[in-house]
Amino acid sequence: MKLVIVGGTGLVATELIRQSLAMPDFTSVVAVARRPVELEFDAVNSSKFKTVVIQDYEEYPDEIRKELFEADACIWTVAITPFRSFNFDFSEVKRVCQDCTIAGLKATCEANVASPRPVVFIYMSAEGTLTDLSKKPFILGDYRIMRGMTEKLVQEFGKEHREVDIHIVRPGMVWSSTTFWRSAQANTFRAINLLSRSIPNISLTELSAAILEQTVGGFEKEALSNADLVRIGGQALKRKARP
Repeated sequence: MKLVIVGGTGLVATELIRQSLAMPDFTSVVAVARRPVELEFDAVNSSKFKTVVIQDYEEYPDEIRKELFEADACIWTVAITPFRSFNFDFSEVKRVCQDCTIAGLKATCEANVASPRPVVFIYMSAEGTLTDLSKKPFILGDYRIMRGMTEKLVQEFGKEHREVDIHIVRPGMVWSSTTFWRSAQANTFRAINLLSRSIPNISLTELSAAILEQTVGGFEKEALSNADLVRIGGQALKRKARP
C-alpha cells in the first residue's frame, strides 16, 4: 500500500510515520509537510519513506499532485488545535482547518480520478465535534462550529465523489511522553484511566496504531470515537507485542 500522511511534522503524524514504516503492509510512505520530515536515527525501512515539501496546504501544484497519484490511503492531520487557535486571527484558523482540508481532499481526488479503486481518506477530527450546527456553544463557539462544518463538508464530498472513501477519527486528548511536560500529562492520564476515562483521552501510540490498523484491514464504521480508537489501538499494540 502507498500511504500519504499530510502534516508530516506534527505529533500524531510523526508517530504514524514511525509505526507505518515498521509495517510490511505499507510499501511506500510519503510525508507531505511545510518543511522536510527527518526520521529518527533508529527508524526502520527508511528506504520506503519520502518527504515532500509543500508551500501551502491550500495549493497543490503538479509536483505535489504526482506524489498523491496512486495513493491507497491518505491521512489528513493538518489543523490548528483549540488552545493554539487563540494565537491566530479566526480567518486564518478557518483557512487552515477547513479550506486547506477541502483543498487537499480535492487534490487527492483529482490526482486519482482514473484509479480503479477509491483512495481511503482519513480525516482526523476530535471527540466532541459538533454534529448539530444550529446551536453555538458558549466555549470556543466559532471554532467548534467551524470544525463541525468541516467534518460535514468532508463527508458530503465523499458522498459525491467515488474517487475517495471518507473515514473520520475523533480522538480525545492525545498524550505521549515525548517531553517532560508531556510525560507529566501522560502520567496524570494513566492515573485517571485506572479509575475512569471520564476525560476522553488516548495515548499517541494507541491512536496511531488504531488508524493504521483500520487503514490496512478496513474501517468498521465511517466515524470512530475515542473509545473505538482506544479499543482498536490497544488490541493492535498487544498483537504487535506478541513474540
